[in-house]
Amino acid sequence: MWLVSLLLVVLPRAAGPLRPAGDDPAAPRPDGRAAGALYEVVRRYRTKASPLLPACCPYTPSCSTYAVKALHRHGALRGGWLVLGRLLRCRPGAARRRGYYDPVPGRRART
Repeated sequence: MWLVSLLLVVLPRAAGPLRPAGDDPAAPRPDGRAAGALYEVVRRYRTKASPLLPACCPYTPSCSTYAVKALHRHGALRGGWLVLGRLLRCRPGAARRRGYYDPVPGRRART
């Protein structure tokens, strides 16, 4: 199952624009180049691989929605770090301890 989703995300598209038409409903496309590239990977997973796989994420919001929101809100560096942490804890035991709800943290205030 992981191999299929990885191949669908990594393999290049046969034809079409570099950017899918329209933004993700969870959050608009981030401004930075690196965050935009990561956003495209998640967006491609959401449109190509996710519909073929059974829903298995125990969290609300799902891990892919979390990734889109984290990249939009925090950018590539911190957002990518948050996404990596979320993917590492995406299992039923960890979700149960958190009450199955794990939102993206808000921006930190600059001092």
